[in-house]
Amino acid sequence: MKKFSLTSVLKYRTQLEKIAQNSLLEAQRKRTQIIQQIQKKETLFKRLINDLEKRRSEGMEVTEMIRYEERIQVLSTELATLQDILAERDEEVRKERENTIQKSKERKVMEKLKDKQNAAWQQYLNKKEAAMLDEIAVIFHER
Repeated sequence: MKKFSLTSVLKYRTQLEKIAQNSLLEAQRKRTQIIQQIQKKETLFKRLINDLEKRRSEGMEVTEMIRYEERIQVLSTELATLQDILAERDEEVRKERENTIQKSKERKVMEKLKDKQNAAWQQYLNKKEAAMLDEIAVIFHER
C-alpha cells in the first residue's frame, strides 16, 4: 500500500526554490545598484578631471586647484570602496545562484521520486484489479 504522499515534501522543496530565487534576485538587484553608483561616480570623476584640466589651461587659483584635487582624491577613494563592494556583491550573487541551482535540483529529484512512487502505486492498483478480475472470472467460470 501507499505509505505516504510526497506532495507536501515536493511543495516544501518548491517553496525553498522560490525563496532561493527571490534571494538571487535581491542579490542581483543590490549588485545592479552598486554598478549604477560606480557609473555615476566615474562620470563625475571624469568630469572633474576634465574641468580641472580646462581650468588649469585657462589659469586658476591654487586654492581652487587644491579643492579640485581633494575632490578627485575623495572620489577615487569612493570608487575603490565601491569596487570592493561590487566584488562582494558578485560573490554574493554567485553563492545565491549556486544555492538556487541546488534547490532546483532537489525539487526535480523530488518530482521524479513522486512520479516513480505514483507509477509504482498505479502498478500496484493495476495488479490488485487484475487479481480481482481473475477471481471474478474464475467464480463465474465455475458456474
